[in-house]
Amino acid sequence: MNSSRSPRSGRRPTALLAALLVLPMAACAPGPAPTPTGTNSGTAPTNTAPTNTETPSAGPAITIDSPVADSPVTIPVSARGTADTVEAALVIDLLDEAGQTLCVRHLTATSGSGTAGTWQSDLAFPPPENEEAVTLRAYELSAEDGSETNVVERSLTLTPERPPIIITTPACGASVAPGGTLEVTGRAMVPEAQFTLELRDPAGAAVLTQQVLAASGTEESDFSSTLSVPAGLAAGFYDLVGFDNSLKDGSVQYEFPVQLLVQ
Repeated sequence: MNSSRSPRSGRRPTALLAALLVLPMAACAPGPAPTPTGTNSGTAPTNTAPTNTETPSAGPAITIDSPVADSPVTIPVSARGTADTVEAALVIDLLDEAGQTLCVRHLTATSGSGTAGTWQSDLAFPPPENEEAVTLRAYELSAEDGSETNVVERSLTLTPERPPIIITTPACGASVAPGGTLEVTGRAMVPEAQFTLELRDPAGAAVLTQQVLAASGTEESDFSSTLSVPAGLAAGFYDLVGFDNSLKDGSVQYEFPVQLLVQ
């Protein structure tokens, strides 16, 4: 028997071994990259949340912080608030039920023209005989036409309570000329019947001081005085103030301020 192998059968193990080596390599070969399932384009995500570009709303140009609405008030009527007006200027007044002006004052707040400031002032005039509904107003005068703008109002009840010093004339807003005379009349009830009249400039400094004597020191009585206005006064708003000095410590009391226009 011939024991030699044919050439064909001798190559079969080599081919089988090559096939076995190829299969693991094919299994380890890298496949195609997976297809993304999201929507990311490869660029940084865009923030689509809305951006708040609104500026905070500005507060009211003028406020009245005191007195509170519908409260009873006595003369002088003290008021205070805030203001952000052109050159810090504003006006306050008090109207009766018929809309007639009882008293008016021109003021300057502590700041303005974009920066809110504070203001405080008193309205002084002869008190009513009976309790009366009134309206306190604060407003700005337009630089263009003088009209009232940024008006705020406060309803109040004015009581007939009488202060120790009352200036009857001149009235709120009266005009006086530099170098002229000012006739002052009113009623007072102060200790020893004596008190002081003073004309103060816009900064509060006294430009004229005069002692006054009422008819009686034990009851409300009449007084009158003639003041000589200094000739060199600059035009502007001044306060004519009646006041007394405390017998106890000399402090100023019972101030009754009436704003006048020197022109």
